[in-house]
Amino acid sequence: MKTVYFLSNNLMSRVNVIYPKTTTFNEVREKTMLSTKGEEVAKNLVKDKNLASVSAIYSSPFTSAISTCKYIAEDKDLEIYLDNRLGERVVGELGCNEYRFLKGMQEHDFTYKLENGESLEEVKNRMVSCLKEILNSDNENILIVTHNIALLSLFLAWCHKDFNLDDHLILDYQDEVVFDGIFHEYDLIEVKFDGTKVLSIQRLQ
Repeated sequence: MKTVYFLSNNLMSRVNVIYPKTTTFNEVREKTMLSTKGEEVAKNLVKDKNLASVSAIYSSPFTSAISTCKYIAEDKDLEIYLDNRLGERVVGELGCNEYRFLKGMQEHDFTYKLENGESLEEVKNRMVSCLKEILNSDNENILIVTHNIALLSLFLAWCHKDFNLDDHLILDYQDEVVFDGIFHEYDLIEVKFDGTKVLSIQRLQ
């Protein structure tokens, strides 16, 4: 049996960073820093008893993800394995649409995507592919640091889907809510596996 802790730190910096004009929207997202509070969340992971036995760390290559796991990696003297498949969903060309338009469309149609963007189904598939490789490693207790929408997309593979009163997507596993459609400062979810078979899912934060 293997235990995987999935983590998403959702506290991004609101500092107005001026990038070169050639920088794309997706490149800006990849480089976005954690907020001061997000850094505090990252620092406190060292004290989180749920993560005390972590022996391997895999991360999205986004700056915010690496910054999230750097403290626990240093504390445990562990390497951080980067994988592009753990990156956040690619938004694509929003055009004149607002971000909430995309979110609403994708929560109701997992195959919907904008031009040059990804659907939740596509994100799920790449995340599952990455996870299968990670589960084939010798490590028993694994931390995977990714992003909110990417994480939600992955859990589409295992969870029951429904909507709350605000028409936001919610996911539950064996009647326990995993994603409730509400913004959380960070997500920490424990999943136990037998091979690639899910044995249990528990939201820790």
